[in-house]
Amino acid sequence: MSNAMPNGEASSTQVYVPPPEIAPAPLAYDSTPYQPFPRYSQGEKVYVFYRFQQNPEELWFPTANALSGICAPRIGYSDGWTTAELVEDFDPDKFNEYRIRDTGVLVRYTHPHWYNRRGYAIDPSDPNMSVESVHPLQICRVGEEHKHPSLHQPDISFAVVRWGGETMCDEVKEGHGGWGRTGSAVSDPYIKVIFEETVWPQLGPTYEVLSIFIRSSDDLLKLSGATIAPLLKGRHKVGMYFLWPVVFHDNSVSPGYVNSWNLLQMMASFEAAGITTRFPHHSHLYKLLLSKDWCCYLGWDKSMGTPPTTKVPRSLIANSPERAAHQAIAAIQRISLFRNGVVPNLEVPQKGIAKLGYSWEATDVRCFEGPLELAVALKDLAEQPASFVEGVLVQEWVNFDIEIRLFWVDSDVGVDPITKTLRKPNPSKILYTAFNTIDHEKRMRDFERFSRVDAVARCFGGDEAAMTDAERKAIEMGRNLLMFINAECCEPPPVLRMDFMIKRTGPGQAVVHTGELTELGGCFLGWPEGPEVIWGAVLRSCFREQCHGIGSENCRCRSPHPKGPFLKPRPRWEAKGKGKGKGKGKGYGQQWPR
Repeated sequence: MSNAMPNGEASSTQVYVPPPEIAPAPLAYDSTPYQPFPRYSQGEKVYVFYRFQQNPEELWFPTANALSGICAPRIGYSDGWTTAELVEDFDPDKFNEYRIRDTGVLVRYTHPHWYNRRGYAIDPSDPNMSVESVHPLQICRVGEEHKHPSLHQPDISFAVVRWGGETMCDEVKEGHGGWGRTGSAVSDPYIKVIFEETVWPQLGPTYEVLSIFIRSSDDLLKLSGATIAPLLKGRHKVGMYFLWPVVFHDNSVSPGYVNSWNLLQMMASFEAAGITTRFPHHSHLYKLLLSKDWCCYLGWDKSMGTPPTTKVPRSLIANSPERAAHQAIAAIQRISLFRNGVVPNLEVPQKGIAKLGYSWEATDVRCFEGPLELAVALKDLAEQPASFVEGVLVQEWVNFDIEIRLFWVDSDVGVDPITKTLRKPNPSKILYTAFNTIDHEKRMRDFERFSRVDAVARCFGGDEAAMTDAERKAIEMGRNLLMFINAECCEPPPVLRMDFMIKRTGPGQAVVHTGELTELGGCFLGWPEGPEVIWGAVLRSCFREQCHGIGSENCRCRSPHPKGPFLKPRPRWEAKGKGKGKGKGKGYGQQWPR
């Protein structure tokens, strides 16, 4: 569909120039049963598999009725089958999948209700607003519904809760600490990568996406699994939540951030109705990772590598930050003695970090040395504007040269049937990073990524053996942490990133400490294949549970190889010419802001 201004706001003096067509992601989905593609005639009634972000410039979606698009939270089927008619004849012999805008099937959507995330409607009778050129695989002729069983029951339904407020979420693509081409986990580019580069190429037109656009934390409390679950027609019902839960009230300058209590309550409601969370994690596991409470649970156990950690209640901070600081330092010293069997040097000012749970990108981390600096950090963190923080985590300082980030993908933590021992999975990827400075506010700054070669040369003095020792110890520690996660949740997560702080202590020797257990949605840190690897694992996890009913015997969940072969790897390719895009550039008028 074109981007003309809705509701008669088009201007005859301004011509909308459509963006360049986007090269398509190659289809791993088997489209052989639908080829050769048939001819279609002008005026013919068809169903079209609509994809909300097929062209990210044109974000409209059909809703069941006007109210669903006008009032928040706004709900509609952003991906899935809808009705249309042919605008002109389609000749499959002239079709070129790299020039869909010019050679695809040109349709006019006939569904009566179309809205954008801000509640603006478009008139489907206006050809400038409702015409689109699509891949013939997205077409089903009326009367041939039997060829596309997903018209009546998709293989999978995604309930996607995402931001729909007036201010768009920051993509944070640039810089060493940027998220790269995917953008941040709450942004449109990130969600586009998931559905346009993973779900659509792998599943083809066999899924649906029910998108729920929220403007505030209060909108989350209006959602109930009891009312959303019946709207999902798929054999598998999956929840995905692209929001950042925090312990602050809403504000106009932080789009995508929501009240953590509201989000977790909503997720639990969806899960109780049988909508399984596949992004980021089951709500109780997500809460453990978000809150960082695991630091307190593991800080006394040396085998887990987590520095001694305690939590300072907010009331103690409110009554006397200085006294709370002394209590926190005393608790850290006791935990350290219990853990290491050595009395810490009480004459040396205790050094460490204070930090918040439910916080993102090291925003709420403060370094301190001694009780006076800790008191300042506690008050600074706990009494930020609009904060409803329960407490502040205080952790013993760890000297380290660099961080290594281990990505565990589809990690098998089961029992080997032959040896009767636990399997020893390995991480799929290791990355090397560092914060280079601590500023005057005691915040960590100047994030930098390294190749392994540079990490060894610059941070370990060229000691390859010491880096190998650090990696070995981090992997062993990571396996222990995977079992801790398995104790919290019986179903292992498809992906988990673990961050370790490492320091060279001598020739060929290094010491390793656990820094962070990062939930799904963490930054890929410049890993080029990261989105494909991680989202492939997430998509496979959507079919872990077996479905039932008519046709279930052919569902992907019945594959004898649940870890992959039923989802083909997406082939590498070089862009040649133009690719997929929506419409033929017939829309006139100023582009409508979204």
